[in-house]
Amino acid sequence: MVLDIVIAILLFVAGALLYTFGILRVLLILFCGVPLTRKLKGLYNGKVASGAIYLKFAYTAALWLVLTAAATVIVVSWGGDYGLFGYLGGILLTLATTIGRLGVNERNALSYLGAYARYIDKDLRRALVERVQGGKLDMKVYL
Repeated sequence: MVLDIVIAILLFVAGALLYTFGILRVLLILFCGVPLTRKLKGLYNGKVASGAIYLKFAYTAALWLVLTAAATVIVVSWGGDYGLFGYLGGILLTLATTIGRLGVNERNALSYLGAYARYIDKDLRRALVERVQGGKLDMKVYL
C-alpha cells in the first residue's frame, strides 16, 4: 500500500513533467504555432519559410506524441491503478493550470518569433516583435 502511494506520487511528477516538456509543446503548436504560421504566410508570402516551420512542427509533434504514447503504455502496464491515477493526475493538473494560455497571446507570439527567427525575414521579424511587444497581435506591419 505504501509502495503504491510512493509510485503514484512519482508518476504524478512524471506526468506533470511529461506534460510540461512534451504535451504542452504539441498543444502550443496546434493552438499558436499553426495559426501564426498560416497568418504570416498569408500576409507575407515569400518572407516566411512556412514549409520549414511546418516541417519542424511535424518533427516536434511526432517525437512528443511517440514519447507520450510510450510513457503511457509503460505506466498502464507497470504502474497499476494508483500509478495510473497519479500519472493522469499529473498531466490533468498541469493541463488545468495552462489551458488559458494556449492560444495566440503576447508571450506565445514572442516565443514563436524567437524560436523560428531563422525562417522569417530579419526586417519583418524585427517589426513583428516590436508590434507584438506593443500589444498588437494582428501581425500587420508595413515594411
